[in-house]
Amino acid sequence: MKQKSLFVIVAAAMLLVSCGGQSQPAAQAAEPVQPEQAPVVAQELPTEGAMEEAAPVEEAPAVEQAPASSNGTMTFTAPQDLFTLEIPDNWTAERDTATIEDTQIDTYTAPDGHAFVQSLVNSTDEGTSAVLKAQYTRDYMKRLYGSDLRFASDVSLADGREKLEWWSDMNKTSGTTYFSTKEGYLYFATTAYEDAYESDYKSVLQDVADSYSE
Repeated sequence: MKQKSLFVIVAAAMLLVSCGGQSQPAAQAAEPVQPEQAPVVAQELPTEGAMEEAAPVEEAPAVEQAPASSNGTMTFTAPQDLFTLEIPDNWTAERDTATIEDTQIDTYTAPDGHAFVQSLVNSTDEGTSAVLKAQYTRDYMKRLYGSDLRFASDVSLADGREKLEWWSDMNKTSGTTYFSTKEGYLYFATTAYEDAYESDYKSVLQDVADSYSE
């Protein structure tokens, strides 16, 4: 009887162990926590008042172009109204007051750059002699047209001017310069071309020279 009771106790114990040993269902995996996104902050742009204004770019003063006429030329008037010339209206103007002291040089250049017309006006003494006038002129010309300048002719004109025909082997350029003095100024007008383009510009430059008027 005691053995039967012991058997029942042992069987009950084994049943309890069997029930307790059953595996429990796996815990459901937790969903990953999404990191919070930082809020997008709109960048505040500086107001117009806070922005530093850029300094304006200064433009170099342009040389005034003479008004064009109906015949395709423009009238150039030398300083102090010393003389005028009729120059092709598509030529480019440039002014120089630095190369020679107390002197204004105005140059008009052909579109292809192979010919030019130039005016020089220099402040001088009214009593400048004819010898000094010619010496100053030739010195200025050598500074402008070539240190090797050579003179083919020197002719006095009926209106008081002198006409110099010249060439420069160094610059391969030839030209004609008309010079004189008036009211305390030494002045001259030059027409010149590159030697390779003589046939293109000789007649054009002669028209410019013939248009001279005081």
